[in-house]
Amino acid sequence: MSKPKVAIVRTGDVKGNAEFLGGKFVRYNEDITQLKTKIAETIDLAVGGIDNIIGEGETVLIKPNLAFQAPPESFSVVDPRVIEAFVAYLKESSRAKEVWVGDNPSLGQQVGRARPAFEAAGMRRAAERGGADRIIYFDEEELVDVEVKGAVLFRHAKVFKPFLDADRVINLPKMKTHLAGTVTLGIKNWQGIIPNVHPSGEQQDVHRLDLGQKCADLLRVRSADLTFVDGIIAMEGQGPHAGTPVEMNLFIAGMDTVAVDAVTAYVMGFETIEIPAVRIAATEGLGEREIDRIEVVGAPVADVRTFFKRPMNDPIGLIPGIHVIVQQTCPGCFANIRGGLDNFNNNVDTKDFIDKAGEIYIVAGGVPEFEPEWVTDKHLFIPGDCWKYFPSREKVEEAKKLAKTVTEYPGCAPVYIFAQLNGDLQALYQKCGGVLCPQPA
Repeated sequence: MSKPKVAIVRTGDVKGNAEFLGGKFVRYNEDITQLKTKIAETIDLAVGGIDNIIGEGETVLIKPNLAFQAPPESFSVVDPRVIEAFVAYLKESSRAKEVWVGDNPSLGQQVGRARPAFEAAGMRRAAERGGADRIIYFDEEELVDVEVKGAVLFRHAKVFKPFLDADRVINLPKMKTHLAGTVTLGIKNWQGIIPNVHPSGEQQDVHRLDLGQKCADLLRVRSADLTFVDGIIAMEGQGPHAGTPVEMNLFIAGMDTVAVDAVTAYVMGFETIEIPAVRIAATEGLGEREIDRIEVVGAPVADVRTFFKRPMNDPIGLIPGIHVIVQQTCPGCFANIRGGLDNFNNNVDTKDFIDKAGEIYIVAGGVPEFEPEWVTDKHLFIPGDCWKYFPSREKVEEAKKLAKTVTEYPGCAPVYIFAQLNGDLQALYQKCGGVLCPQPA
């Protein structure tokens, strides 16, 4: 049995990176030209040429990692330069009839709205510059009920119709760490093929310890014809939204999504068994994760491997004065509370916040050692539904009566608190006279 092939290509220095890393995205024509050349080189190495993937007259959907309603300078979305160069390369060098770019973001200040997310990320303009025939805002499109054959957990899904209609699909994730998934690459990128259903359906459903299984199940809906990782400026640490940029100047690609994710994760300094989605998908026969069973071509792995800062999903003790009580909760609320607090910590003078608003309590799951009196005249935030099913429910109910204010976030897991908890804490700060830190333009 032949080994799956994965190509690693150095893009070389990219002119706009210095300004980009300095906080301002700048597009240069020479960068687009350079990246088109490197995209062609990567695809030639990985599959022997674009004609081995795309036939004459076929429609091609590029499914990027749009992730959130966030600017390019957040480094949480695919680099607009890669989108433009990739679309232009396909228009110029493939026999495709049409090239589409489409996605549905996971969440943001406005959960799951593709149109403003495309705009904020600079992705619409980039796709148009490249010559895309269609820019598809998935959440404005028809849904198709799909039975996911062979799935262990996520057996039925509503899938955006253009994802199923395209003759070929190119999976274009960004190289990033992830609080709940360790990394977020090609397998995790299939989250965008299903809609958000508030507070805990479809995209936001099964986002607990079972997230890796869900992602592996979604890979069964449809395999990518090519998975191509944007590793120009990656993200380490508190990804997928609050990490720090790492200039890698790499493209990594192949036809086996699991193998591409495995190689990319290894390049990021992780062992492949550490990545739940990769481990599960490989165990279920959906691809290869063992590096010595993958034919890596182009730049040697050892020459480009960099040990990324690992994400931390523990929210306890992050911000003095914000007490997180989560004695018996799953990684769903655990990681999402941390994600919301990471955002808040980056945007607010937290000492001034506590001085103005007072101490905060965030309570989730079972809390046997929790004392309701702790929250007297303080602000109480309660993520998730499961606290109602623990013996400590009465303690939480009593705390709700004693607290100054109570904010509840229903759902299991309430993924949207990545944005909503942060937003509510910021609103409380402003109500108490606080001033938010300026954000990138």
